[in-house]
Formats: sequence, C-alpha cells, structure tokens
Amino acid sequence: MSPYFLVGLLAILAFIGLATWRTNQILKVWEPDENLLLSLPENLARLGIIALAIGLGFLSGESFRTLGWAPPNPLGDIAIGIGAGVSLPLLLYYPSKWVEAHHPEWYSDIVVRSIRPRSSREWPWVVLALLPIALMEELLFRSLLLGAFAPHVNILYFVIGVSIIFGLLHMPQGEWGVIGVILVSLIFSALFLWRESLLAVVIAHWLMNVMQLVLDALSTGSGGAVKEGD
Repeated sequence: MSPYFLVGLLAILAFIGLATWRTNQILKVWEPDENLLLSLPENLARLGIIALAIGLGFLSGESFRTLGWAPPNPLGDIAIGIGAGVSLPLLLYYPSKWVEAHHPEWYSDIVVRSIRPRSSREWPWVVLALLPIALMEELLFRSLLLGAFAPHVNILYFVIGVSIIFGLLHMPQGEWGVIGVILVSLIFSALFLWRESLLAVVIAHWLMNVMQLVLDALSTGSGGAVKEGD
C-alpha cells in the first residue's frame, strides 16, 4: 500500500474531523441565513474531496473490485440499495421520536436547522445536494478505508473502529445522533463487504437521508430535516 495513499487519506479525514468540530462550534452561536447544503463553497469543497478520494483510490494500489468501483451485479446493487435506503429510516423513525420526547438532551437539532428546506423551491436542490455528501462519505469510509484495508486487517474489528469514528463525526447531533450513525455505518459496512459495491451503499445512504427529510417534513409540517447519516 502506497505511503502517499496513507498520508493523503489521514489528511482528508483529519480535515473533515476539524471542519466538523469547527462547524459545531460556530452553529452553537450563529444560525445561517441560508441553507448550508446549498452553499456554493460547501458544495465545491465536497466535490474537491470526492476528486481527491478518487485520486487516492488509484494511489492505493488496490483493484477497482476491492474498492467497490467495479460491482459484479450493478442492477442487484441498485435494488438492494433502494431497499436499505427506504427501510432504515423507517426503522429508526419511532426510536428517534421516543428519544426526542423522553430524552431531548440526547439529540441536538443544530445541524437540522441549518439544512432544513425553507421553501418548496429548495426541496429539489437539497435532495440533489445530499448525493455528493453520500458519495463523499462512502468513498472515504467504505471504499478507501474498508475496501483498501480489508486485505490487510482483521476486518471485524476494523469495521467496528471505522463505524465509531464515522459516528463521532456526527457529534453535533448529540448522543443519539452518534449512536444512530454508528448502527447505520455497521449496516453499510456489511453491505459494502457483502456486495463489493460502492454503488449499493451510495444509493442506500442518499435515499436514507432523503427519506429522513421527507418523514420529518410529514411529521412536523415543516421543511423537513435530515437527522442521521447525513
């Protein structure tokens, strides 16, 4: 495995961790006037990270099959991704509502308020903006971490460690947000390793976020919110 790949991957993960912590600090004292998902600099940064992640994939020395870039059954992956993306938010919906009702201190809506669609015109753009987020996170945490390292590590412990790190990056959403994301990450990791497909997990991740947004809008009558796995 190339040392350039290792250094580059660690640098990107450190940058994302720092940016997440900094964003959390800022949102505690400032509420943006515009939807953060529709911020041009934010979206350009995500696209830049996606490009860097793809470049790191080439530097890793692993095959496209190992990285999940050459799925053996794309149509099956699409179907499974859709099924997972629709069912997971439904399974998490009532536990999330119970937490909000009985232990509101376990959940923070700081992130929700900053990305909630504020008009009907924002909905299609917010839904579209969720796609590069899903692609960026799955490239880093499934393709480059699990895919590239799977041949060299104890994969069970590695999956658990990656899922915990992925969950901690969602600390702005509170304890329940972290727990929910860790559980979802474990499922996505198992799906990625089973299907050897980035396609399956990107579709599942994106659809899960869209479904959470829609479910929140239906339950609150507001613009909606993405609470976990965003």
